[in-house]
Amino acid sequence: MVSALLFVDDAVETAVEPAGSRGFILRDGSAELRRLFVHALARFGDATLLYVPRDRQRAFVGVSPTIGERDLLVTPLRADGQTLGAIAMLVDGEPPSEIADELVAYAGLAARLLATQRDLAAARRQSRDSQLLGIVNERLHKSLDRRDVLVGIVDGVRAAFGADRCAVYNRSPDGEHATLAALAGTLDAQMPTALPLDADLRRVFGGLTVRRDAFDGGVIYGTSARSAVALPFVVDGRIDDVLVLAFDRPRAFDDADVAALRSLSFHVGLALSNARLYERERGRRAQAESLERVVRILRDTQYVDEVLLVFVVTVSHELPVDCAAYVLENELLVRRALRSSEPRGFEPAVSVDRASLEPFLVVDEPSDAAMLPRSSRDMLYDGRSGVIVPIRLEGALWGAFVVRWADGALDWQAEERATFFRTLGSHLEIALANARAYERELRRAQERETLAEAARTILAYTDIGGLAAVMSRLAATLVHAERACVMRWNGERYASAGAFGSEPERLVAQSGFDLEHRAERMPGLAGEDRRVQRIIDGPGYIVIPLGGPTGGDAIDAFLLVGTETHERFGRDDLRIMQELGALLALALRNLELYEGMERANRALKESNSFKDDLLAMLAHDFKGPLTVILGYCELLLEMHDGDADEIATIYSQTKRLVRLSDDALVLAQTQSEGFSLARATVNLAAFVAECVDAIAPNNPRVLVDAAADIPPVELDAVRFRHVIDNLVTNALKYSTDEVQVRVRRDGDVARIEVTDRGIGIPEGEIATLFTRFGRASNARELGIAGSGIGLYVARKIVEVHGGRITVVSHEGEGSTFVVTLPLAAP
Repeated sequence: MVSALLFVDDAVETAVEPAGSRGFILRDGSAELRRLFVHALARFGDATLLYVPRDRQRAFVGVSPTIGERDLLVTPLRADGQTLGAIAMLVDGEPPSEIADELVAYAGLAARLLATQRDLAAARRQSRDSQLLGIVNERLHKSLDRRDVLVGIVDGVRAAFGADRCAVYNRSPDGEHATLAALAGTLDAQMPTALPLDADLRRVFGGLTVRRDAFDGGVIYGTSARSAVALPFVVDGRIDDVLVLAFDRPRAFDDADVAALRSLSFHVGLALSNARLYERERGRRAQAESLERVVRILRDTQYVDEVLLVFVVTVSHELPVDCAAYVLENELLVRRALRSSEPRGFEPAVSVDRASLEPFLVVDEPSDAAMLPRSSRDMLYDGRSGVIVPIRLEGALWGAFVVRWADGALDWQAEERATFFRTLGSHLEIALANARAYERELRRAQERETLAEAARTILAYTDIGGLAAVMSRLAATLVHAERACVMRWNGERYASAGAFGSEPERLVAQSGFDLEHRAERMPGLAGEDRRVQRIIDGPGYIVIPLGGPTGGDAIDAFLLVGTETHERFGRDDLRIMQELGALLALALRNLELYEGMERANRALKESNSFKDDLLAMLAHDFKGPLTVILGYCELLLEMHDGDADEIATIYSQTKRLVRLSDDALVLAQTQSEGFSLARATVNLAAFVAECVDAIAPNNPRVLVDAAADIPPVELDAVRFRHVIDNLVTNALKYSTDEVQVRVRRDGDVARIEVTDRGIGIPEGEIATLFTRFGRASNARELGIAGSGIGLYVARKIVEVHGGRITVVSHEGEGSTFVVTLPLAAP
């Protein structure tokens, strides 16, 4: 009987001839037993043919179960210094030398054939391994997408190993299932796309290579097969994918196959790692681009609601997510904007209690939905994954935005996801802060315009009732209230001075305002604290003090504003009410001052009227007796032939009194509301010459120069005669030289000039010369008599005629008085 033992990798393959006979065999095919057998052969030296009688077979005890039955003839199969196997025969005695030589020659030939076959197998394996690595590199060069890499290698691996099916399974997020990621070969009807992790698959996902060389039917790794091997793909220290090779026939996997598969696993792991790095980088670029688009769009928004709406729409468009924005109102997070990727899909709760989310709102990091309480998670996410990100403005919680994955989960690392949404939240906070600042400035601009309009409106009212009604309506409109009123102290109690809305009594009762007792400021206030009025606010009402009498502590007026909702007014509402209250307090104070001024003006007007009437009466009553005295003086002067200086003095002083009474009478008439003119068209040159001749008849000191081409003017001859009389008389009185009177046309006006070379007027006193009782100081010093009302009356008369009177004078050189009058219409 002949046995052939071949050493293949770590196993021993045995063949016996004749088949079925009991030849020399090893107890098992383990690598350890093979080493013991080779060691036993070495004890007999390096002989090419070894004859071992049955009584010397103790060296093989424990190696073979057939020792000691017959003699043993062993020929080792050696090639290139390695023992490839042995040919063992059970004989009855030592063979002849010629048979031994033939047996040795045959063993040498067999060894060389085995070595050649092994080299060819190794070359084929190396070619297969190179082909597999080439497939991996080719797929990696064609695409860095993970799915493309897996789909591209399964067909090549299946062909290289001659497998019926090659599949790649991916571990599911729950860690309890494996899903089919790629498949090549004949499709097994029983092969599921997802299968639970059994003991073998758990070992593979744990990092081991598991092989089943001969499986007696059934399902292995989710497929019907007789043999299969599964090995993991390690990527960045994690195992998320495994490769399964399935054979519909029994297939032994030697160490070379396993080594090739492990090498393949290593290179595929590198390829998947590169693909993951590429996907991460691509994801980061996509995140950066999405973030940039969100920020760019937010930069163009101005209002808070617009920012929230644009934000959720843009985020939902850029990512496969649903997005909702919530704003904190009292103790509730109220939804203000929503964008769902699914039409008519799940809508998160309209409002959420802040207390249920408090632990996740006090941190500045995005919180995973899985960490939320179940009730809040169901209301916001409906069983899906996502994050919630708090929004803080000015250091306080303002709201939050909720992101819900639309399909599965975002394939991002947890750190990348947290960084992205944290950055997204920071940009949203910046946009909201800018929008709030813009709205605040816009609201303040509108408030300033409203207050300016209110200030202009105040000027149109001279009664407190109308002003109070308008300001009440304005106050209610500014803070969206239903009613407002102004309560004012009437000496006995506070009463409504004006109101807006119905039933102001309800507002008084709502605020608890005391109508019966006069309010006073707190004692001890001074300076700015005394001026500033404190607003009193409560649920649904505001009470604004409006001040009282100047210098007193009493508060005589209040502005009350109320709403039906009984909710407290906001800080901005209180601020604008403060400003409106200050404006209304000033308006009420101005009205009080206006009323006081009106009373004073009426009293002053009555006093002036009485004075003018008295002055006119005295002037009129004086003129009658003075005229009689003048008549008798003239009669006495005519009858007296001798020295009559005393009579002449009486006559001149009486004439002076007559002029004074005339001035007083004209002055009284100019102050009266009934002062009017009896205009007529006159020749100005002739009129002036006539007036001068009446004042100083045949007086050589007076020279009249009147142009002949002066158009006529319209004037009251009686009243204007007083102007010419005053100017010429003053010129004669304040000078001893000649007086020139000129009448000329100057463009569209007529010009009258009266020039003297008298004492002149000091430069600093010209401005007061035409005022009531205005006289030059040098005239008083020289003792020249005068009342100081003549030029004042002359100015009044000239101005009533539409003209002007001016003077050019130099002290000690003389003066020139100029009167201009408009020409009459042709």
